[in-house]
Amino acid sequence: MSVQTIVRWAGKKITSVIKTGTKGLHEESAIQSVVLVNSLSIALSSLVLLIGPIFYLLTGNPYIIFPALAECIIAASALYLNYRNKHTAAALVTFLNQCAAVLYFGLALGDVLLLQLMVVFLIAVTFLIFNKSRIRRFCLLTALTVLVALEAGHYFHIGQFIYLDSQTAFIFRWCSMAGMLLLIVLTGRHYVRSSDFRRIFLYQVTHELRTPLNAVMLAGQLIKRELTYKPDARRISALTDHLLAAGNNADSILGNVLQLARKESGRHDELKAVPVAPHSFFSQIVELHGAVAQYSSVSLDFDMEGMPPFISADPAKMHVITSNLLSHAIQFADRNSIVTVFVRATADNRWEIRVSNAGRGIPDDQLEHVFEPFVTEGNLAVEGTGLGLFITRAKTLSMGGRIDVENQPGERTTFIVSLPLVPAAPGPSPNLVPDAGSNGAPLNLHVLIADDNDMNNLLLAQFLRRMGCRVSMAVNGEEAYRQAEHTSPDVIILDYHMPVMDGKEVLVKVRKEASLKHIPVIMATADAYPSTRRLLMEAGATAFLQKPISFGMLQEALGRCV
Repeated sequence: MSVQTIVRWAGKKITSVIKTGTKGLHEESAIQSVVLVNSLSIALSSLVLLIGPIFYLLTGNPYIIFPALAECIIAASALYLNYRNKHTAAALVTFLNQCAAVLYFGLALGDVLLLQLMVVFLIAVTFLIFNKSRIRRFCLLTALTVLVALEAGHYFHIGQFIYLDSQTAFIFRWCSMAGMLLLIVLTGRHYVRSSDFRRIFLYQVTHELRTPLNAVMLAGQLIKRELTYKPDARRISALTDHLLAAGNNADSILGNVLQLARKESGRHDELKAVPVAPHSFFSQIVELHGAVAQYSSVSLDFDMEGMPPFISADPAKMHVITSNLLSHAIQFADRNSIVTVFVRATADNRWEIRVSNAGRGIPDDQLEHVFEPFVTEGNLAVEGTGLGLFITRAKTLSMGGRIDVENQPGERTTFIVSLPLVPAAPGPSPNLVPDAGSNGAPLNLHVLIADDNDMNNLLLAQFLRRMGCRVSMAVNGEEAYRQAEHTSPDVIILDYHMPVMDGKEVLVKVRKEASLKHIPVIMATADAYPSTRRLLMEAGATAFLQKPISFGMLQEALGRCV
């Protein structure tokens, strides 16, 4: 067995022990409190087992080793209490055990240890491991009592009965300081994780909202596809365009919220440059916003000048930048005006995206704050999250660019994004416009789809049947795997988050099963993190689709599978 394997095994075991007692808890704060108590229990027991015997060998004093062993046993008992789901008792045992140890060793050793710092640490920990104010007040009073007792003992020289020579005292002092630093670092890491609660909440909200939004977008695409066979239904077709545009707009808002969560957590997207045909790329984005502009009585105009046929750029970031600027311009434009998108090459190997509108403009006192989060112009009878320009600036900077604004209040406002220009060889340009799929030859495939949302299953199955596929459906991962074993489908489409067994577990089992591992698996999920995509692709997924699903992208993925 290699060292790496042993380390990985040990890491899993430690993680499992740290999570003792969290099963059945649903509140994130309660889970984090139990995890912190377990972490402190393991750290304190380990420190005592390491340091106690060393000083017993140095001093031979039983007044050090026996209290230390008692402290170790009591600290470890917190794990058992959490295992028995007695979480408050475990936290109190951990806290009071340390108070007793600080008081005993602080008085017994006199000025050798400055354990007042440990009391301050315990006061800070009180706010992390206890949720009830009554228990917090009790623990704060206990810690303050210990602090007063230590100070009184040192002042009146009370209680000191363990005497160490200068060399042993020096070693003892530095070991105890190292132990305190370890505990502070451990608690500090937990505090940083607890500050991610808002990010986790935002992520969960965006994920949950994308699931019903996926059903809206699937229904809209199916309606639009049916209307292609009925030329006399143009009015309904226009309404469908509005439905899809509204869905795209909602998806864009959710994307901005998710980007904020990522930025607050300190995560940054990697730059993924690929060949992009700028004219086709920006034409599609303008087309996507056409229905929204029409609803606002605004016309869109796109022009391009001096750009090479292909450039090397990150299409996902370019899409976020241009969509946010265009949405902002449409939102604040005067009715019956024109919003222009002008893309051009400039000097010094750079290029610009200029998005301009005619409207009230930005008041001078708000101009310096326009790229800050949650800054909106709600006083202009227009609502918004105030995240679009903030996210746009972050994406622009991540691509090595800059963003400026030319503002003439009451006339025109122009946002200018300047980026490095890197010409590229021709390549497939990404398709951004969600469509209803082409009417090509029937695929004649048996497709197994698994999603815990029945509406998503039914709508997706309807589209696949129109493509000539035979469809089986499952509502959880275990059911999907059983069906795959019995029917051996041509393609499997899996949601990631499902009850009983999630999509990744199904994917891993399929790839391990000799009779199934050849089957292409498409993962379709509302989980929009790049890390999720990477995780699933590394687990063996053939393709990855982010909800809301575009039928065009689905048809392309199926084509690659067969």
